[in-house]
Amino acid sequence: MVIRHIILFIFLFRMFTTACGSGTGFSDDSKLNENSFKEKWMQSIPDDKLLSAVTIPGTHESLTLYGGPLIQCQAWTLENQLNAGLRYFNIRVEASIFHNILDVMDGHIKHIKFHEVLNILWEFLDKHSSETVLLKVTLQGMNMKKAGKLIQKMTENSQAKVWTKTLVPKMHEARGKIIFVQSTNFNFGTLNHDTFFIGDNTFKDLEDKIQIITKHLTEAKENCAHAIVLTDSIATAIFIGPKSVARLVNDQLNMLIVTLKTGPDKPDCLGVISMDFPSPDIIQNIIEINGETLSDSSKQPVEPGPEEPAPVEPTPIDPSQVEPEPKLKF
Repeated sequence: MVIRHIILFIFLFRMFTTACGSGTGFSDDSKLNENSFKEKWMQSIPDDKLLSAVTIPGTHESLTLYGGPLIQCQAWTLENQLNAGLRYFNIRVEASIFHNILDVMDGHIKHIKFHEVLNILWEFLDKHSSETVLLKVTLQGMNMKKAGKLIQKMTENSQAKVWTKTLVPKMHEARGKIIFVQSTNFNFGTLNHDTFFIGDNTFKDLEDKIQIITKHLTEAKENCAHAIVLTDSIATAIFIGPKSVARLVNDQLNMLIVTLKTGPDKPDCLGVISMDFPSPDIIQNIIEINGETLSDSSKQPVEPGPEEPAPVEPTPIDPSQVEPEPKLKF
């Protein structure tokens, strides 16, 4: 408790002195300038490092790109989120009642087909083999069991391009792959230490939210060396949507990250930080928790070694060919 209060005090004290040059944390601009691309920032991370020990920027409800101010959570397409350096994605998936089709949903709004998400991620990883992406899938709807079976069937055909084990992979095991992260109702993939508690996503005021985030980042700092730790910076309230909250919270979160990375007790890692409407600046600052040299690595070409195996081409998913197998257990 005392440590959290000290960190919060230091953050509030330094927020004005670090604001200059730290940029902003919020962006609702649907366009992404190529100067903000961070396509290969993971290439400098040692192969023997656990993925959990890498501080990773990500998004919450990653494909909720429309629906109005009370629903929309992101401004960038999945392709641009990847280009911007985001490497964690959170989606909700629902199975069709009459067909073997999986839709990425937000409530009753359909955003994209799940097989399209996989193909976008695989296409990016095929071009940028130094990278990995974490994907957390939450099931919803009346056919959650069917949805789970369909996802398992899809990934069975591309084992070389996914990680579904419960153990946290090392970077050399994760590169070029989609790392599935378990959710509350889909125990498929790597275990994660979720810092979320009931009520954390209810926005009361800015100070309260920053205290919650600070508490979660402290917990992440203590556990990320051996377990994937997820911190959500998001929140909503009655008639206050994700964008309004992100507009307030993201700038403060950005300055907190800058304070941590430039302070005397810089953390080795902070786990996964999930956001709504992140800006290129906050993504950059989160990445730099891993080390300053990582910030420019995306601009340097990767020279494959002479013995590097050719990349495995993922098989594009055709949903019409996917049939659930009764023998699979979910």
